[in-house]
Amino acid sequence: MLDETLPVTLQYQLRSRLMDKIEQKYWPPGSQIASERELCEAYGVSRMTVREVLRALVQEGVLVRRQGSGTYVALPKFEHELTSSYSLSQELEREGLESRFEVLDFRQVTAPEDVQEVFGLSEGDQVYMITRLRFIGDERFAWERSYTPCELLEGSTVEELQREGLYPTMYRISGLIAETADVETEAVNCPSEIAPQLGIKKKTAVLHLTRITKAQGRSVEYCESYVRSEKYRYKYKQVLRKKAFQEQNALQLDGM
Repeated sequence: MLDETLPVTLQYQLRSRLMDKIEQKYWPPGSQIASERELCEAYGVSRMTVREVLRALVQEGVLVRRQGSGTYVALPKFEHELTSSYSLSQELEREGLESRFEVLDFRQVTAPEDVQEVFGLSEGDQVYMITRLRFIGDERFAWERSYTPCELLEGSTVEELQREGLYPTMYRISGLIAETADVETEAVNCPSEIAPQLGIKKKTAVLHLTRITKAQGRSVEYCESYVRSEKYRYKYKQVLRKKAFQEQNALQLDGM
């Protein structure tokens, strides 16, 4: 119960209690919090007080409302630093979150023209196409479609991909380990056919990523992803060329 005799408002007290539970992972990211009625009963406050506090936390991005479902703890925003050592999976582990993929489609198709170029294929050659949704907790995070040469996944099944993941399955079949990836990204409006699968409105701004993954010098995957931009952002570090700057200054001083 909250204390009306304290020199701070009930709203302030309730917000503090809720933030404590969120920060201590009593309600971990992506989980549903107690209902308005349960919060009223637990803390002895009116529904109006509860609604005002929840509304403020939603506006701050701490909570999210899902129509017809309830109120949930928002997932943290993940930053992808453009270095070779970044791993979203490791970042998720540090946050205590679970990540999983749901395979939507897995089949052989005729390689699109841009995929032919990546793999050095001829017109009409076949590749495997894998379409997946990535979840963080219970929230949809990214939609992706990958293409890979048939011999690297020959004989594999949807169940194996779902259970093992793409790269472990590829390694088991071909012995190739994904080593490097070239990634390009841009902000776009989510395609109308993909938005419902991500649980967002049509034309919502998302990040569009294309990735070419290589192993032992050959391209093993071409992947196109749409990532919910409110959950993810890129950053990079710029290293100034100190030596060149010093040399340029020295030349300018010599000329004085």
